[in-house]
Amino acid sequence: MTVSRQHPLLRVLVVDDDSFTRTTLKSTLAALDCKVVAEADAAGAALRMVAKARPDVALLDLDLGEGPTGIDLAHALRRSLPDIGIVMLSAYEEPRLMGTGQQPLPERSLYLVKRTITDAEQLGRALRLSIDPDLIMTMARVGSDVAGELAALSDQQVEIMRLVAAGFANSEIARRREMTEPAVEKAIARLIRHFDLKTGKEQNQRVVIAQLYFQLTGAVSARPR
Repeated sequence: MTVSRQHPLLRVLVVDDDSFTRTTLKSTLAALDCKVVAEADAAGAALRMVAKARPDVALLDLDLGEGPTGIDLAHALRRSLPDIGIVMLSAYEEPRLMGTGQQPLPERSLYLVKRTITDAEQLGRALRLSIDPDLIMTMARVGSDVAGELAALSDQQVEIMRLVAAGFANSEIARRREMTEPAVEKAIARLIRHFDLKTGKEQNQRVVIAQLYFQLTGAVSARPR
């Protein structure tokens, strides 16, 4: 029996530093009328392939390990192929949680949080939307309960959250951010209020912030050491 296609075949570049994830994505994409024309585990390898592969869409992980991030790669791909669609698929609820100071996503890019993808069709719709010429948004998220709250944070607040989760003392955070220790303490208190986090004898502020950070970044364990 011949299966009719609802959409034209999409040519996709898959970039993720985890080989199991790439294999899983390729199987999923095959069921979505998509053809993986190239795959890579890092930005440099992806850029060497793209001119020959000529993908319609790039499906990128945000965190590619050492070296350029998925955002860096997205900008490089757009310089090479101005019309390429960009879909970022990440465990991080918000790109800045990986570290502030990075450039924003290119225009007409879509940002999907892995844990919010409930079925393959959701990913397929995002891939096709990314090449829609009428798409005017800079970034879209799917199903994130805290996206608005995260977007309201300054880069400095996001970075303080990351440094607290990394275990740095207030004195070290103050040194790194060129702040006073009282200013760091106030910033931590504001984060607690902003997310309406519950603290007390059993849960101090730093532990609660660290747990939230691990949750937002898709960490396997949110338990503090």
